[in-house]
Amino acid sequence: MRGGRRGQASLEYLVTYGWAFLVILVAIGALAYFGVISPSKWIPDKCDLGSQLACEDFEAVTGASPEIKLFVRNGFGKEIEILQLRLVTDAGEIGQLQPQLGPPLQGRCYQGSCQISPGTTIEAHLQDDGSNQLGAYLKQGEKQQFTIRVEFQRTGSGNPHWLTGILYTTVK
Repeated sequence: MRGGRRGQASLEYLVTYGWAFLVILVAIGALAYFGVISPSKWIPDKCDLGSQLACEDFEAVTGASPEIKLFVRNGFGKEIEILQLRLVTDAGEIGQLQPQLGPPLQGRCYQGSCQISPGTTIEAHLQDDGSNQLGAYLKQGEKQQFTIRVEFQRTGSGNPHWLTGILYTTVK
């Protein structure tokens, strides 16, 4: 019977600390559920369109004229023309946003498209298409994720290509 007493003490010890551990997990889960603890606070902002069309800087802004600003560098080695940018969220596509491109750091922009020489950067402003979907979606102070789809072609080729990237940023 002597071994049985130690077994009972061990089991009581494990059960007591098991309940305490379970209470701590439930408390952490409740805090996360109600937004007190948010894991997104520790995830860094990032923009990734790949190495050939590098996203060097970015910003999402709410207010009277909500927009997403991207600084994009051409790494293709040939001159390209950006035809359009589409913004996709977890709620679906927020319109087909024509980029208001410029001012180009180097490159030529005209009528909603922009030619970018190899190794040069442009500033693209993704603005609302008039439906106010972008303004309604952006929430100031929150981190939000977007999928960016870029339609481009090599200058003079007439053969459009699509490139998909991700933007995870805190809205200002």
